[in-house]
Amino acid sequence: MAATHARDIHALCSDVAGIIFPKAINPLSDETINQVSTRIITLVSDLEKIFNISSDTPRPVTWEILASSGFLREPDLIDFILARVAEERLNSFIKNKVTSLPVLLLDHSDGAIAEAAQTLLAAESLQRLGSGHSYLALPPELLHKLCWRIVAAIEVIEGDRRPDIIASAKFLLSQYSEADRAQDAAKKIVHLTNGVDNSDFYFPEVSGLHLYTAALSARLELDFDHVLRLLNSHSTTPHAILLSACNFPIQHAVQNIVLFSGDLISSHDAGLFEVGYSSISFEAASEEIGFWASERSQFLLAGISG
Repeated sequence: MAATHARDIHALCSDVAGIIFPKAINPLSDETINQVSTRIITLVSDLEKIFNISSDTPRPVTWEILASSGFLREPDLIDFILARVAEERLNSFIKNKVTSLPVLLLDHSDGAIAEAAQTLLAAESLQRLGSGHSYLALPPELLHKLCWRIVAAIEVIEGDRRPDIIASAKFLLSQYSEADRAQDAAKKIVHLTNGVDNSDFYFPEVSGLHLYTAALSARLELDFDHVLRLLNSHSTTPHAILLSACNFPIQHAVQNIVLFSGDLISSHDAGLFEVGYSSISFEAASEEIGFWASERSQFLLAGISG
């Protein structure tokens, strides 16, 4: 009995510590660091190709200047990339599931919803199968900033103005549509269908990751990418708090937690989760989510102002 309680206490302490001190207890793995680096390299390379700049080396032409300037470490860029890493990992858990809702929405009587569903499916396919299109997932403000930083870096390297590259950047930005992003199409569907109150959106094996995330984002008033990163946390606690703040019954919560964290949860952990979930009050969950949103806003604001 003493050994059992000791294991329970150790698991609880580790879980709490992982939330309070996530960087200290759960530092980024080498795999995650490599994924972030690879995605940033791909992002910069794709934009350089749009500007007709090619490189024979594995890294983009402008990489050294962008890295030395500190731009590649700016919080909003790293936050975006980490959300895409989370998105890829979470999608891997449901890739063989039947995500039927987006397909059904193609025949929706509201043309705007059907069009958004078509955009969502196209964007998801582009992200999985397309090459050279990584920049299409960028939010407009980050795309704008990244484009002009690359243009400036190229001009520094060549020591001269490049009107042709400036023209290419202006054309790219004029053709860009935020509505073509998977996350924005999902948010539009949730808004137009009043999906916050639609239970189907909260079963990711039916709705898919983007609609599930968009529904949680709208209901809890959290940024879409913030929700993705919380769902991808090392601990199951953030996901549990999100579901508790939505007043979901424990059976629903366990189903979603196991879907996205099945490779991390033992039967012992599952038992602890069921006990812990029942003890989370709606008020406490909502308050904690408010703290998370405030801390993330301060983090991103500090990066922008700096």
